Amino acid sequence: MVAVDVFLHVFSTENIRRTVFILFRGRTSMADNEKNQEFNTQSPSAQRRFGGDVPQGSKKERPRGEFSTEMNVDPEASVVWGPERHVGTPEPVAPLPRRIVKRLPLDKKFEVMRLVVLLCAVLPLTVFAFLPALREIAYAWWYKIDYGHGLFVIPLVALALFLRLDNYPGTCYRLTWIGLFPILICCAMRAIAAQMYMNTVDQWSLFFWILGIVWFFYGNRAFFWALPSLSYLVFMFQLPWSYEVLMRQRLQAIAAHFAAIQLQLIGEPAIPIENTIRLSNQELAVEMACSGIRFLMSILAVAFATILIMRRSWWQNVLIVAIAPPIALFINAARIAMTGILLTRFESFMQSITPENRSVAVIADKIAGFTMIPIAIGIFFAFVWYLGKVFRRVEISG
Repeated sequence: MVAVDVFLHVFSTENIRRTVFILFRGRTSMADNEKNQEFNTQSPSAQRRFGGDVPQGSKKERPRGEFSTEMNVDPEASVVWGPERHVGTPEPVAPLPRRIVKRLPLDKKFEVMRLVVLLCAVLPLTVFAFLPALREIAYAWWYKIDYGHGLFVIPLVALALFLRLDNYPGTCYRLTWIGLFPILICCAMRAIAAQMYMNTVDQWSLFFWILGIVWFFYGNRAFFWALPSLSYLVFMFQLPWSYEVLMRQRLQAIAAHFAAIQLQLIGEPAIPIENTIRLSNQELAVEMACSGIRFLMSILAVAFATILIMRRSWWQNVLIVAIAPPIALFINAARIAMTGILLTRFESFMQSITPENRSVAVIADKIAGFTMIPIAIGIFFAFVWYLGKVFRRVEISG
């Protein structure tokens, strides 16, 4: 009986089929054939590939071009990626999964309580510690026209944070001790400012104090979420005096030369000599107040505010910031050129409207300045509108 069982097992239909398959398909091993047997029972197209028939009761074959969860099929080349694939055929590489950052749960009650504590405890401490610096900052906002845009910085920062609340990363209950690092920088800057009598450095230390407080109490995620908006606070501070004087001197020469070119283009004789423009009947001096730093700081502030409020792609943000200095230089030169035109071609009219205790050149400069400010803002927002029209966001539905 044992011999009969061995004979039947060796010469069974299944073993004969395997032997014939190995002889004619020598590239496939026995292990692969066992996998093929199991795979072919699930894949009618794989059975048909090796000459078999589709068994009764098997699953219907999916139409060409449709993927299956049971087998990985290339719909274009009709190549079955599975155990029966040809030797040397590469495995399909799946795309790397995108990293998903989970948000922390939002505890509104704790967030409100933390904000109240900061307003009642940290804010009075900040005002007391930085009172001299805050006085100088407020004086610059109110009396120095070059830094008048500082009055709008804090409201714009609050607006930018409010508009980004939909991306708030969640509530962090622990204190972040690395947030003490900006606070230490603030203390070091205040010590240096006290020793060197550098009031501007003392003002800038307030910026690092604010960064440190937010980082320490709100955690890493909330800090980096708020960092773009908090960075806009740099426009509330004055430039260091030495850098401001150096910028004004360079901008004076640039403004004089560009204004002379604009006057020459409209047919007015103008020769630039350093910071002076020699006209037909008089000379127009470009003072340090006319250097254009006012337009430059104002247009840059508007550009960064536009980036914070309008969520554009990074390269559009780069273009928006890059276009601000050329607009400021062009508008400042146009203001000087307009002043020259008012003094040469409309001299009698300017004398008639000028009070006795004021200079004609000062009145002409004021008229030109107030005329060019809305033009500069209009040119800038026209460029932003043009970018939005040319490069539109298109949602592709899968």
